[in-house]
Amino acid sequence: MTIEDVADKLEAKSDAVNRIVKSVAAAAVALATAVGALLAWWPFGADEPLPPPAPVVLQGTGYGPQCSQLYNTIDHTWTEQQWAVWESLKRDLNC
Repeated sequence: MTIEDVADKLEAKSDAVNRIVKSVAAAAVALATAVGALLAWWPFGADEPLPPPAPVVLQGTGYGPQCSQLYNTIDHTWTEQQWAVWESLKRDLNC
Protein backbone atom coordinates (compact mmCIF):
# COMPACT_ATOMS: atom_id res chain seq x y z
CA MET A 1 0.00 0.00 0.00
CA THR A 2 1.47 3.25 -1.11
CA ILE A 3 1.04 6.69 0.26
CA GLU A 4 -1.23 7.58 -2.65
CA ASP A 5 -3.55 4.68 -1.81
CA VAL A 6 -3.72 5.78 1.84
CA ALA A 7 -4.36 9.38 0.74
CA ASP A 8 -7.17 8.24 -1.58
CA LYS A 9 -8.80 6.21 1.21
CA LEU A 10 -8.52 9.14 3.64
CA GLU A 11 -10.00 11.48 1.06
CA ALA A 12 -12.90 9.09 0.47
CA LYS A 13 -13.51 8.79 4.23
CA SER A 14 -13.29 12.57 4.61
CA ASP A 15 -15.88 13.05 1.85
CA ALA A 16 -18.16 10.48 3.50
CA VAL A 17 -17.83 12.21 6.88
CA ASN A 18 -18.57 15.61 5.26
CA ARG A 19 -21.71 14.19 3.63
CA ILE A 20 -22.86 12.69 6.93
CA VAL A 21 -22.28 16.00 8.77
CA LYS A 22 -24.20 17.94 6.10
CA SER A 23 -27.06 15.41 6.21
CA VAL A 24 -27.29 15.61 10.00
CA ALA A 25 -27.23 19.43 9.87
CA ALA A 26 -29.98 19.48 7.22
CA ALA A 27 -32.07 17.07 9.30
CA ALA A 28 -31.61 19.28 12.38
CA VAL A 29 -32.70 22.39 10.44
CA ALA A 30 -35.74 20.53 9.07
CA LEU A 31 -36.67 19.31 12.55
CA ALA A 32 -36.29 22.80 14.06
CA THR A 33 -38.45 24.26 11.29
CA ALA A 34 -41.13 21.63 11.83
CA VAL A 35 -41.17 22.21 15.60
CA GLY A 36 -41.34 25.98 15.05
CA ALA A 37 -44.27 25.58 12.67
CA LEU A 38 -46.13 23.34 15.13
CA LEU A 39 -45.58 25.84 17.92
CA ALA A 40 -46.84 28.65 15.71
CA TRP A 41 -50.03 26.74 14.89
CA TRP A 42 -50.57 25.26 18.35
CA PRO A 43 -53.71 26.71 19.93
CA PHE A 44 -52.30 27.79 23.29
CA GLY A 45 -55.14 28.34 25.74
CA ALA A 46 -57.82 27.30 23.24
CA ASP A 47 -59.46 25.08 25.87
CA GLU A 48 -60.13 28.07 28.08
CA PRO A 49 -63.01 30.30 27.00
CA LEU A 50 -62.19 33.94 26.47
CA PRO A 51 -63.45 36.21 29.23
CA PRO A 52 -66.35 38.44 28.22
CA PRO A 53 -65.32 41.97 27.37
CA ALA A 54 -65.71 44.45 30.17
CA PRO A 55 -68.61 46.85 29.68
CA VAL A 56 -67.56 50.34 28.79
CA VAL A 57 -68.90 52.77 31.35
CA LEU A 58 -67.85 56.36 31.11
CA GLN A 59 -68.19 58.24 34.39
CA GLY A 60 -68.80 61.96 34.51
CA THR A 61 -69.08 62.43 30.75
CA GLY A 62 -72.62 63.74 30.49
CA TYR A 63 -76.03 62.46 31.35
CA GLY A 64 -77.31 58.92 31.73
CA PRO A 65 -79.94 56.93 29.87
CA GLN A 66 -82.87 58.47 31.77
CA CYS A 67 -81.73 61.96 30.91
CA SER A 68 -81.20 60.92 27.33
CA GLN A 69 -84.76 59.63 27.15
CA LEU A 70 -86.00 62.85 28.71
CA TYR A 71 -84.14 64.98 26.17
CA ASN A 72 -85.52 62.83 23.34
CA THR A 73 -89.08 63.76 24.37
CA ILE A 74 -88.62 67.48 23.68
CA ASP A 75 -91.23 68.96 21.41
CA HIS A 76 -90.69 72.62 20.51
CA THR A 77 -94.42 73.24 20.17
CA TRP A 78 -95.15 72.59 23.86
CA THR A 79 -97.12 74.99 25.95
CA GLU A 80 -95.59 76.86 28.87
CA GLN A 81 -97.14 74.39 31.31
CA GLN A 82 -95.68 71.38 29.44
CA TRP A 83 -92.25 73.03 29.49
CA ALA A 84 -92.58 73.58 33.23
CA VAL A 85 -93.32 69.88 33.77
CA TRP A 86 -90.34 68.95 31.60
CA GLU A 87 -88.05 71.33 33.52
CA SER A 88 -89.16 69.86 36.86
CA LEU A 89 -88.44 66.34 35.58
CA LYS A 90 -85.06 67.54 34.41
CA ARG A 91 -84.26 68.93 37.86
CA ASP A 92 -85.50 65.73 39.57
CA LEU A 93 -83.20 63.60 37.41
CA ASN A 94 -80.20 65.96 37.86
CA CYS A 95 -79.79 66.34 34.12
